[in-house]
Amino acid sequence: MRLATAIVFALAVLIPSHAPAAFEPGTDPERAGMCDAFDGLAFTFCVALCEARECDRQPLDDVRCDALQRGFDRVSDGRAAPCEAGGWLYPSLDPL
Repeated sequence: MRLATAIVFALAVLIPSHAPAAFEPGTDPERAGMCDAFDGLAFTFCVALCEARECDRQPLDDVRCDALQRGFDRVSDGRAAPCEAGGWLYPSLDPL
């Protein structure tokens, strides 16, 4: 009985109970440094938008990403964030 309990305990410790970290926003090592071309608030918003929250990988109706995109747009002098694939992340912000 002790052996069975030890095996169950070992399996419970070794088998992860959630998805790997690679699927969680902000854990993709390839994104590190992608905002280095920006300074000040633009850098801060870019890191939050592209590296930490990975807004280009979130649903379009993500409220946090919408706020980050608006903030980035205000302070970036019209430059695009590096995670924007060919334009705007959020169509609702597309200029008319």
